[in-house]
Order: sequence, then structure tokens, then C-alpha cells
Amino acid sequence: MTAVPAAAAPAGPTATQQIQPVKKVDPSNYPDGRYIVVLNEEPAATYDGGVPGIEATKPGKGEKLTGKKDFQKYKKHLEQNQRAVAAAEGVEINRSYAAALNGFSAKLTSEQAVELAKDPNVRMVAPDVENAPDDYSSMDILELRGKKGAWKTEFGGEKNAGAGTVVGVIDTGYAPGSAFFAGEEVQPLKGNAKPKVGVPYLNAEGQIAMLKADGSTFLGECQAGEGFTGEECNSKVLAAQYFAEDFIRFVPEANRAPEELLSPVDVDTHGTHTASTAAGNSGVTQTVDGRDFGVSAGVAPAAKLSVYKVCWADDDPATGGCYSSSSVAAIEQATLDGVDVLNYSISGSATTTTDPVSLAFLGAASAGVFVAASAGNSGPTASTVNHGAPWVTTVAASTFSHALQGTAEFSDGTKFRGASIMNAGVPASPVILSADAAAAGGVSPALCGPDSLDPALVTGKIVVCDRGVFDRVAKSAEVKRAGGIGMILVNLTDSSMDTDKHSVPTVHVNAPQSLALKEKVAANPDIKVALVPEDTTGEPLPPVPQIAGFSSRGPLLATGSDLLKPDIAAPGVAVLAGVSPIGTGGDEFGFLSGTSMASPHVAGVGALILAENPKWSPAAVKSAMMTTATPVKNAEGGVDGDVFATGAGQVNPSGVLSPGLIYDAGLKEYLQFVEGTGFADVDGLEGIDAKDMNVPSFAVGNLTGKVTVTRTVTGMKPGTYTASANVPGVDVTVTPSVLKFTKPGESQSFTVTFENDTAALGQFAKGSLTWQSKQEAVTSPVAVRPQSVEAPSEVSFTSEGPDGSGTIPVTSGSNAPIAMELLGLSKATSEDFSLVPNGGGLSLSTNASNYVSTLTIPEGTPFAKLSVVSADPTADFDFFVVNSRNQIAYQAATGSASESLNLQNPTPGTYRVIVNLFASPDGRATAGTFDAAILGADEGNASLTPNPLELANGESGEVTLNWTGLEPGSYVGRVTYEGSAAVTFVSVVVGADGVAAPTAVSSTGDADKLRTAPQGDATSTNGK
Repeated sequence: MTAVPAAAAPAGPTATQQIQPVKKVDPSNYPDGRYIVVLNEEPAATYDGGVPGIEATKPGKGEKLTGKKDFQKYKKHLEQNQRAVAAAEGVEINRSYAAALNGFSAKLTSEQAVELAKDPNVRMVAPDVENAPDDYSSMDILELRGKKGAWKTEFGGEKNAGAGTVVGVIDTGYAPGSAFFAGEEVQPLKGNAKPKVGVPYLNAEGQIAMLKADGSTFLGECQAGEGFTGEECNSKVLAAQYFAEDFIRFVPEANRAPEELLSPVDVDTHGTHTASTAAGNSGVTQTVDGRDFGVSAGVAPAAKLSVYKVCWADDDPATGGCYSSSSVAAIEQATLDGVDVLNYSISGSATTTTDPVSLAFLGAASAGVFVAASAGNSGPTASTVNHGAPWVTTVAASTFSHALQGTAEFSDGTKFRGASIMNAGVPASPVILSADAAAAGGVSPALCGPDSLDPALVTGKIVVCDRGVFDRVAKSAEVKRAGGIGMILVNLTDSSMDTDKHSVPTVHVNAPQSLALKEKVAANPDIKVALVPEDTTGEPLPPVPQIAGFSSRGPLLATGSDLLKPDIAAPGVAVLAGVSPIGTGGDEFGFLSGTSMASPHVAGVGALILAENPKWSPAAVKSAMMTTATPVKNAEGGVDGDVFATGAGQVNPSGVLSPGLIYDAGLKEYLQFVEGTGFADVDGLEGIDAKDMNVPSFAVGNLTGKVTVTRTVTGMKPGTYTASANVPGVDVTVTPSVLKFTKPGESQSFTVTFENDTAALGQFAKGSLTWQSKQEAVTSPVAVRPQSVEAPSEVSFTSEGPDGSGTIPVTSGSNAPIAMELLGLSKATSEDFSLVPNGGGLSLSTNASNYVSTLTIPEGTPFAKLSVVSADPTADFDFFVVNSRNQIAYQAATGSASESLNLQNPTPGTYRVIVNLFASPDGRATAGTFDAAILGADEGNASLTPNPLELANGESGEVTLNWTGLEPGSYVGRVTYEGSAAVTFVSVVVGADGVAAPTAVSSTGDADKLRTAPQGDATSTNGK
């Protein structure tokens, strides 16, 4: 069973929700559950002084955090304050953080969470969520191997590539017996010998230590656990630790996967694969299913590893997985241990850059740790990329080889190519669609589900199985069980083609060819097919690298799309590396696909860079990779210009040591960015807009008029650079357009002004900006979205009578007239009730304290507003929206008399709405009204003036919403603008009685949905 975490704990806030540190707190955002409480004081990694008697602990370049004189003193200071904050609300701390993040994890009641959120010492109270691992030699496409490879020409040879660095891998653990992790037993230093860079030794306490290239010392722990004595660490894997507190606390032993081990041992495979890809030993011969795939290595074979297991397997995907509290603890420990690089192939938030894990990465980056993270596997859908923070390098997945091919040869002469590692083929044989071979009572025969196929129909045949739901290798196992002799696995939509180890010879065919294959079999039931273990089509192979269909795309939802993500691409399809024998039935090597596999390639390149330039900042490492990246190709072999898929392009190890210019940043700039998001008020610093963050890319989510952004670059050597830009349809002005550097380390700033010319409105124009010298081209990706209008996302009006008006502020981005469309105003249905208080208990059923109503949300509903209006302003009504699975999908439960909930793009379906009277004066019965407004079509009761809107590009003005003939009640509407992605939702209350209701806004739908990535983000060796 893979540790593919995780849906959610019940009734928690959304994992991607950013809880702002304002003290006007909405209790509906804080149901009972697990939380991470972040305090205002800076963690040790970023503390620059200010507490009397405690000196700064922020490490300088080449310093280790634990080596700072007052680190322990400041750590105790933070922990003491954490205990005080927790004790004030009767909270028991589960785990304390002080190095990378200042805070603690704990199980909180709703009341405790609310009170902590109000505490002036608390910066954030965020849900502790469970995330999912995102999932030949790939070293060849990176041009690392051979006499002219980068290992030899740039990094001192394969035996020295990455020496003196430590790569931390936060994942599912590792397989200690893998050849990629083999090493010598570490010995104490002899006599008066001094430590040597990159050579581990035992210190006086018997712990493994190593002097690193930056002059600091790594010191970690080899933590004993189940099936792991603590003696397995060696000269390759210096430390291995696990973080299981929440898994143990919240998952009963009976529900844990039987193979799971509470230790650093990987029972899945994911962590073994990522660690061996990043920094596995060189000279390892890989075989899969008896087939020799030659010798390979990790990207930084001379680097050392430190393993941090945070992902766990159980029998319920809703509770197992990678808890964010465990991830924060692992980041914290890795920072203290002294890693140089962290790889995080686990899903994250797409809508905020300041969740606890991201903030912990900020602490790590401030301590000099380069962080690579997977972009996610929800592509090709737009705006699915996660890990949007600028201090993280976010990695997309690309293809790198099509050598592992097989062919399905039909008796009519047609051939279909697909992925395959079968050793022997199958001669021409009958073929059948699995849906036509269903066993009596079989479930999901089209998907070749377990026991779904009838042996009487399958024996001696090749079976065509649809991809989806069940493990890919489970499908071939079912074919074999039913007597089948081969399988053609077909994608129904464009997706990865995976080289799994199957129970019968298999060819995996992608769409759209797969659909034509199915049609052929359906139309010709007597046709025969042979499976051949090579490509016999004679067709040219697709160009590489291309971005994988599953790789998550931008634009980034967080920061108004003013940051460009992903940052860079690396091999992530059918990557061959080490796997766990426990998770694969005895295999030691296997193929995996996913951005999880791409990220460790970049982590490994980070180690290569830091071994040669140990004083470079994480931002400098990222900049060097991005500005020297090579183009990714499209299906036709040309350059793929979709920077929301490719980022800066394919990472190019051969060029990273000579980037010419560096876009650098550090703690100050990152804190300015954080303040600019509105998340925190940092003393002494002014916030900056995300579009002004000093990253080697440019993004403007809303271009109206002229928009100017600023960047600063540092020259690596003397030289003159001239700017050029190519963004079709957009005028780009760089000032100054020539930069002259007279010495290394000199920094200069420039501005870039964007103004739309002919680019389509409401769509991103994509291109690049390059600084060219005689020797280097320093190139950055660019994406700007000209908008016809900038407008607020929501406005609310009240009206005493049936007629009225209200204004909507707008800024024009076009000189042409802008047509607007109004849906609504749709009137809410209204239901009256009278209830008595519930006495402190809540039941999701009809009783004297509950009023139950049925709510139907049609497919495609863009907006709904639900309200409960109390007749008594001193009472306290709440309401809950329960789905067909009897789960609370939405809720509004503040301390106010009345409640309101806005749902943008709500999930369609039939719901029960349960209105509850929590309290009333003297416990008396209290009347109220439940209103439900579902936005429909244009009702003809409102208009917009002027329409079309006519303002000059860049000019601000107003649009007036006029309504007429409205009966008393609540109404909703939506305004859209031609040529703009802006949408304004309108609420109008006419002649309202009772108390105005506070509004809770849901932008994503499922308010209790904690998962930050779809299930199945990891494409494992076992096909899960």
C-alpha cells in the first residue's frame, strides 16, 4: 500500500486557506481539529536580535544555526512563550518548533482555536493537513555523464560531484539495503586528525558528523525504530529520522497498514526513489524484471543524504499520509542538522504562499538551505501548480526518453506504439475489450477491477483495459487471474505512459491513439493482435523533453498570479531509480512518473552547485538554474512557449556555474514579500508587491494601463549586458537597457514597464526577457495578462425600497468600449422557523433546536448565498450544509445572531441545511429566516450603466448597478467584463429585517476539504 495521503480529518478548514492574522476572527473557519499555531516572534533561523540578553541567532553565510552562541537560550525563550500561550487556553502542545518556524502543533477545540487566533502573540492558526507525495537514465538528457558530461567538465568528476554537501529528503523514508545508499561504516578521527570536507566521522558522542564545503558541520541522528536498529547509517546516509507523532495519535494501530514500520524504513517506495535520484551512489547497475538497464547514479553522487520520514500508510486514505505538522518538524530538524538542500516531493497549497510548511521553508532558506519542491500532478488543468513561495524552487515534470517501447500489431496491419518493458512478446492472438468480458457480478470490468473478468471469456486472449481507479499492475494481475495472456492498457485522456512491471506482457497506449484502438477492437471482434517488445511502427519518436501532461500548470492562484510558477522543469516521466523491496514485492529498482521524480533532479543540481560555490544563497542557486535553462519542446519539435507549463525551461547542469547575472534575495526581501501579501506586519520593513519580488521571472496578473516592476541583478564578473524582450502584443520597456559591471559582486537595479498593444485581453501573453553579454545570455520567462477591466471580486448593497443603485469601482485596461454582462438579480427563497436553544449539544437531525431544509445546487451554478437572519439580535444562530455522505460541506457558526455564507462555484448536488439555535436570552424560543439565493440567468430586474464601459486605458471610474421592482428579500448577481478575467459577485438586500449577517466567503467550494492535491499524485512502481 502506498502512503498516498490523504484526504482530510473531519470538519477542518481548507488546506489552502490562508488565515490572516487580523483579530476579527470568524469561528466558522476554526472547527475542532489539529492545528499548527505560529507565533509572532521570529524563529531562530531569522532572529536578528532584540530580546534583551539574547544575541542574534540568524546564521551568516557558512554558519550553522546550532553554532550560534545564544541559539539554545533563544530556543528556550521561544518555547517558554509557546507554553504560556498554550497554557492560557488550556492547550496541550504536541510538538514545539523554534528553528525554522516559531510555533507548535496541537489538537484544538473550535473555541481554543478562535481564542488563539485572537491572541496578539499569535501570527496564524492553520490546519494541520495531510498532503500527498506528488509523483533509465535521466542523467543522460541532463548531459551529466561521459567525457564531455557536466560531472567531468564542471563538477570534478562523478566521484566528486556534490562532495561536501548534504541533501535532506522529506518523504516516505528510505530502503537501507539499496545499492544507491551503500556506504562504509563511519569511524572516529584518528589521533589529532582534523575533519576533512566531505568525509564523515564519529564525534565524541558516537554521532555521525561531517565537515561541509561551506565550513560548517553536519550532525544528525540515526533514529532507531521498528525494523531499524539505528546502526544502518553510514558514510552515504548520515542520518535517518522519522516523525510519526500524529500518525500514532490519530490512526489506531489496527488501522495502520500491516507493512508500515514506525522507523525511517520506506515501506512505500516513493522516498527511496526520490533520494536515490537526488544523490544516490554512482556505478549502480539497475535491473527490472530480469532486464538490465545499465549503470546509473543520482544527480549528485558524491553528496551525502539525510532522511526524514513524514509519510505513513494506513487502510484509510482519509487519515494516512504526510501530515504538515510532521513536515514542519522535519524541516526544523533538517535545518538544525545542517543540510544544504531539501527535497520535498509532497503536495502543497495552490492558493497561499504562507501556510506553515511554506513558512518553515522560509526559515530553512534563511538559514541557507536550498529547497526544491514538486509542482503537483494535476495538469494539464490551469492554475493547479502548488508551492508558490518565491523561496522555494518549484519543479515541473518533463519527458526524457522514448526508448522503452512496445507495439500492438493488429492483423489488419495497423500498429499502435506504447510504453513497455516486457521481455518477450505475445504472438497474434484474439483480443477482447475488458468491458465485454465481465464476470457475473463483476465490479468495473472496463477498468479490469479485481475479480471483474470472466475466465471463460478471457482465457487465451489479450485484454484491453482502461486506465483509472485501480493500480495499473493490479489490472494485469486480474488479466492473468482470468487466463489472459497479455494486456493493452489504454489512457482515455492524454496522460503519462508508464513502464510498470506487469503480470502479463503489456503495452501502455496513450490517447488519442488508444481511443482508435478501442474502436477497432469493438468494430472487429474477430481481429487478432500481437504484442511486440519494441517499436515497429517506423514512426518518428516524439521530441524530448516535453512537459508531461500530468504536470501541474500555472498561473499561480496565490498572489493574484503576480508570481510565475513553476520555476523550472526536470525529468519526471518513467524515471528509473531505487525502490523499496517492501513496497514492491522484492524489487530494488523501478520506474516512477510524477513531478515527485522531477524535483529531486533539481535538488541534486542544487547540491552540485553548492559543492562548488558553498557561499551562494538559495536564491542565487535558483537564479543560476533558471537563467541557464534550455528550451522545452512542444509536440511538433519547436520551442514550447507556455511558461506556465515549462517555467524557465529544462534544468541544464552544464551552464549553472556560469550564469553571468544573479537575481539574489534573502530574508529581508522574503519578509517584505510576506508583508506585501498582507499576512504579517514586519517591523521596520515595507511590504512589496509579489510582482516586484526579486526572482528571475516576471508575472503581472492584471495589466491595465502601464505596470512597472523592479529587479536587481548581481554581476558574477565584469561585463556589459544589453536587454531585449519578446512578449508578443505587449510593449516592454527596460530601463536602463544596458548594465555595465566593473567587478564581481556589483549589483544594479532596473525597471521593466509593460503596456498592452495588441495582445488579447483576458489572456496571458507569454515570452521572455534576456540580458545579453558577449558570453552569456541571462534569460527569464515572462507572463502578463492584459485585462480590459480590474474590478472587485464582491460588492454588497442594501436598499430600503424596491428601486435603488450602487457603484462598482473599476480601472480600465483598454481604450475600446468594454461590454459587461449581468446575471441575476436572483431572489433568495425564504423559510421561517422558530427554535429553542440546543443546550450546548449539536445533532445533525430535526429537533426543537434544529430547522432542516433541502437545498439543491444545479450543475454550473457560479454563486450561491445562504443566510440565516435572526429576529433577535442577542440570539446566536448557526447553520451547517450537509452533503449526501452526511458530511458537513459548508458551515457558518460565528458568535453572531445571524449568519451568512457566500459560495463561489459551489459543488453541485442536493444538500440538507441544518439551522441551529445555539443560544438565546433566557433560553427562550427565537424566530428566524433561512434565505437561499442561487444565481441563475438574467432576471431583467437590474442593469449596468454605462454599458459598454468607456474609459481610457489605465483610467479609473465607476459602474452603476441599478435595480428596480425588487420585493423585500435577498438577491445575488454576477457581473462579467468582456476581455477580462475579473468577476464581481453582487449581493443586494431589500427591506431586510433583523440583524445584518456577517459573511464567510468560500472561493473553492468544499469548505471542509483539506486535501491539497488529488489522490493518485504518485505514480508508483506498483501502478498506484
